[in-house]
Amino acid sequence: MADNSTERGALRIAVIGGGIAGLAAAAGLANAGAAVEVFERSSRDSVPGAGISLFPNSRAAMRTLGLSDGYERLSHGPGAGVRTVMRRPNGKVVLPFPAWARPKVRMFHRSALREFLLESCRGVPIHWDTAVTVDDDGGPHRRAMLTAADGQQSSWDLVVAADGLRSATRRFLSLDPGLRYAGYTAWRGVTRGRADTGGMAGEDWGSRQRFGTVPLADGRVYWFAVATKAEGRTAAAEGLASEKEAAALEFADWYPGVGALIAGTDEADVLRHDLYDLARPLSVFHRGRVALAGDAAHAMTPDLGQGAGAGLEDAAALTALVRTALAGGAAEPGADVVGLLERYSRLRAPKAARLLRASRLMGRVAQRERKAWRPGA
Repeated sequence: MADNSTERGALRIAVIGGGIAGLAAAAGLANAGAAVEVFERSSRDSVPGAGISLFPNSRAAMRTLGLSDGYERLSHGPGAGVRTVMRRPNGKVVLPFPAWARPKVRMFHRSALREFLLESCRGVPIHWDTAVTVDDDGGPHRRAMLTAADGQQSSWDLVVAADGLRSATRRFLSLDPGLRYAGYTAWRGVTRGRADTGGMAGEDWGSRQRFGTVPLADGRVYWFAVATKAEGRTAAAEGLASEKEAAALEFADWYPGVGALIAGTDEADVLRHDLYDLARPLSVFHRGRVALAGDAAHAMTPDLGQGAGAGLEDAAALTALVRTALAGGAAEPGADVVGLLERYSRLRAPKAARLLRASRLMGRVAQRERKAWRPGA
């Protein structure tokens, strides 16, 4: 890990957001030799989310970030003996995936991946409970400016804004196309203890409903449930006591394993979110000396499981560009940040746009009405 003291001449980088993309960017940029600090508005103990899936592109990103060794040692699911299948609501397997066709996905509890990234950021100052806003996006001859809630200002050679789906930075940069409600809501949970999935994992499709199961490394099961719903509906609005009860009721007619997984999850650990993506993909990921990363740059539905992976690729691209710039030995490392970010946009925006559109299409297909696949069919 590089020394992150703000030495004279060091490239000073601020990262807004301590989620997956933000922490990965901070670790990678520090390893590249920059002086990095992270600003996260939530507390250190706040860990939203349940399970998270990472595909092989994430392994490649971890190598570029300099985190490959630790990543390869992380325990993950599903186990080698787990079959990947698609079932109908009655439990009938309609599509078994042969071993050669299975995606080489690694599943983690989000908190485990976050702890790994926090360990990888050891030596990087992380300012918890600190909300900051961009006041000046900088340019070729001046630094970008951040302002904290207490009025303190700081200047930076480069700012990486990984401030999420509803990014304030994206709006400040006049890049925000708005959000689009996908038309469906999702419940997520991780069972409190070991659970039996019959040696199977996968995503099961019904009519305007889906249910997914993935055994984790410790025997617990990450599950998710998706249903077409009007925007803004909640358990309370439907007269129910909890989102656990709402999920159980929504999938009450599905095969017994579904209800067992929901029942085996603590009420507080059942999360519900309406699903959104950007109304249209961004053509650039930067203005001046400020770059967007993660959901701030390309919020997409989770239908391809690539949201986190794309954020890691953003972090890797920024790391590679900064590493190359610092290796060039420029007298003023921050002088060509604007040009560096232009290259970043050219590298990342087109690929992320394709992923966003593909995720949207997959969601539309998956959430179609299927009369023959309704419970009991």
